[in-house]
Amino acid sequence: MTTLKQELMEKISHLDENQQRHVLEFIENLGAAITHGPPYTAQELMRLPFKERQKAVAAAFAAAADEDFEIFEAFGDEDLIDD
Repeated sequence: MTTLKQELMEKISHLDENQQRHVLEFIENLGAAITHGPPYTAQELMRLPFKERQKAVAAAFAAAADEDFEIFEAFGDEDLIDD
């Protein structure tokens, strides 16, 4: 084991369980940011070239594929104005 790994394990072992969970979440988010790139604001995303934007959106969908969430419609047909 490298000195860096030993130092990390030593520091983490002194944290309480809740703090260790926060460290784990940080590491997981860091790994996701490296794999999928940085999170974009809507404005930043729209400034990207089309192909890069499509790639970022596809990566976000792939990352969310295993997440459990509910889909709902913000507006129904009765909310549309037909003139």
